[in-house]
Amino acid sequence: MITIKHIVVACAVDSFSTYTIRYSIELAKLLNAKLTILHIVDVSRLQELIKIGLFKEKERKFIEQDLEREGRVFVERFKNIAKETGVDCDVIVMWGTVHKQVARVVKDTEANLLVIGGIPHTCEAGGSTEGELILAEAPCPVLVVKKPEHDWTDVTS
Repeated sequence: MITIKHIVVACAVDSFSTYTIRYSIELAKLLNAKLTILHIVDVSRLQELIKIGLFKEKERKFIEQDLEREGRVFVERFKNIAKETGVDCDVIVMWGTVHKQVARVVKDTEANLLVIGGIPHTCEAGGSTEGELILAEAPCPVLVVKKPEHDWTDVTS
């Protein structure tokens, strides 16, 4: 019998991650499992913004603070929702390369299941998508929550 005692859900700060986290909260409740909500501030995201000229190198520190604060506020909101529904929940916000940090946290927390959101698309450059890299490096089973047909950004309750 497979026992799932600890679930890690990796998320970005967007409406689809909202759906994926809510799904994970319900799954953790159903399985009576601990939940860790993980947000990685992607170092390549900031480097790309600087490279294309949207931000200057001297603004890096302020942007880093904004990105981390945005992620922390996002995951803390869902930690509170999880706790209100009776789910034991932790949050982790960290910097790094997404797939490498996700694999590291799953291993360090000894999670039995990793939940990620999945929006099917192909990589234009012919390389691997971030989701494929996560699947390749995850040390446990991975549940991919597909984007629902319904547009959850319209939900007001």
